[in-house]
Amino acid sequence: MTKLTEGAIEALANGTATSDAVLQLVNIRRIEGGSGPPRFRVMMSDGQHTLSSFMLSTQLNCMAEENRLVPNCICILKKHVTNILKDGRRVVIILEIDVIKPAREVAGKIGEPTPFVEGQSKGPQPLRVPETRAPLQQQNKNEVNRGLNRDFGKKPPSAALSTPGGSSKVVPIASLNPYQSKWTIRARVTNKSSIRTWSNSRGDGKLFSMEIVDESGEIRVTGFNQEVDKFYSLIEVGKVYYISKGSLKIANKQYSSLKNDYEMTLNGESTIIPCEDSCDVPMVQCDFVSIGELENRDKDAIVDVIGVCKSVDEVTRLTTKSNREVSKRTLHLMDMSGKLVTVTLWGEEAERFDGVGQPIVAIKGAKVSDFGGRSLSASFSSTLMINPDIPEAYKLRGWYDQEGHAIDGQSLTEVKGGSGGSTNWKTLSDVKTEHLGHGDKADYYTCIATIVYLRKENCLYQACPSQDCNKKVVDQQNGMFRCEKCDKEFPNFKYRLILSANIADYGDNQWVTCFQESAEAILGQNAAYLGQLKDSNESAFDEVFQQANFNTFVFRSRVKLETYNDESRIKATVMEVKPVDHRDYCKRLIMNIRKLAAQ
Repeated sequence: MTKLTEGAIEALANGTATSDAVLQLVNIRRIEGGSGPPRFRVMMSDGQHTLSSFMLSTQLNCMAEENRLVPNCICILKKHVTNILKDGRRVVIILEIDVIKPAREVAGKIGEPTPFVEGQSKGPQPLRVPETRAPLQQQNKNEVNRGLNRDFGKKPPSAALSTPGGSSKVVPIASLNPYQSKWTIRARVTNKSSIRTWSNSRGDGKLFSMEIVDESGEIRVTGFNQEVDKFYSLIEVGKVYYISKGSLKIANKQYSSLKNDYEMTLNGESTIIPCEDSCDVPMVQCDFVSIGELENRDKDAIVDVIGVCKSVDEVTRLTTKSNREVSKRTLHLMDMSGKLVTVTLWGEEAERFDGVGQPIVAIKGAKVSDFGGRSLSASFSSTLMINPDIPEAYKLRGWYDQEGHAIDGQSLTEVKGGSGGSTNWKTLSDVKTEHLGHGDKADYYTCIATIVYLRKENCLYQACPSQDCNKKVVDQQNGMFRCEKCDKEFPNFKYRLILSANIADYGDNQWVTCFQESAEAILGQNAAYLGQLKDSNESAFDEVFQQANFNTFVFRSRVKLETYNDESRIKATVMEVKPVDHRDYCKRLIMNIRKLAAQ
């Protein structure tokens, strides 16, 4: 029979520290939390006493919902914190618990436990600690040493964790909830946003946000207006701070990808004090996903990734619809799966990034896109780390230096979105026989095909000259051209291409639509020059199209079933046109031949 830790309930009820107490779960009850996640109240027994003042932290809800925590099971309490309510009662928040014997293997209730009543005592008290010791602070220090600290065990157990002035208890982030008032956390800042401003009918304002982490979890913190002035210049990414008296509310997952049901807002009573002793607070908490696994992740999923920066593109600048210029840079990351993924950086991150030396890049909170396969985008809420001091980075660097550098890597943009990993290199007959484009979402494929016919009629149109508008203009017959979208008239226009082409490979042919960039790549001329030829030299204009026929390219296309006038047909749009890399093409042919030979 499993022996329970007698005396543990009394020690926990009195707020003293316990180490890996073995307890029996007597009862568990679900408590609905309104708009927030449910909470689970638990009664535990040590064979002598029972105590019903246990609460599961919300990250352990799955253990109750999956029926791993049920009456009569035997558990070991690995990590906890004791909170004192306003009425003086103590509640033990369970942060980590393991089931060492399931209920089906236990005959029933162990011993004859009675409900613990404060002030009663029975037998020796081996778990008591001297009154002069700060029990809750000592308990939290043990939890720090049991967390992500690499120097576990080096500090003596008596080194209590205290706050400046000693006026408040240090509690783990995982134990925070809106029903507490007096608490202090000690956490490291892993990400800090720039100051963002707004102006509307209710007035002007500003805010900033940061992400903080300790050994138990992470949380997003936001400050508004006066708190921006008070704290923004104080906060430095990578530094550790004591933070107290913030307001807790249910997290808005639209703006945060952190694994916490709550988020914190700074207020007039909040304090943030730098912590000098910060070596045992983790730098960051990441749950890395293999790049190869991204094929199975949904669009817009938020993931943590780490990889070697195989190459990096130059910074480009885009103008948004709001007429604001932003910087953009694309990285190409590869990990031990041998897969490559493109990651887009924006703004200051794009400007600052330096890919010299093929560094290890870790990104926390990247967003998955399914445009033409799988790619990632690092938003303002993502955390970018270059050569981070974490085990995963050292392991990846060793692998890359020994063998990974010789691998070209397979790009995830060559993976058909939603297919679970099959390559999207297709023949044109495959596109038809596999009914690509007939699903709820568009399908993307890549093929090598030859131009057999170009429809030059209506391939050019007069478009709005505005930088962000490509809509067709109406000739006013007075030297002015009107754009209905911009609601303006212009003295000029720009030519745009929309080219219909019939492409073919050895098995089939297909009509595709090519817009500006892909059409210019096929014709070998830009739209402005073609417009001049059409107006001045019709024979030279025709010659451009004749020269483009029977050239072979790599086409990356999008196919989707569209309905117009009650008639459904597959529409194929070319997303990118590239010349054939014959070395790569031959490699793929040889690989396919070997696969067929093996069958």
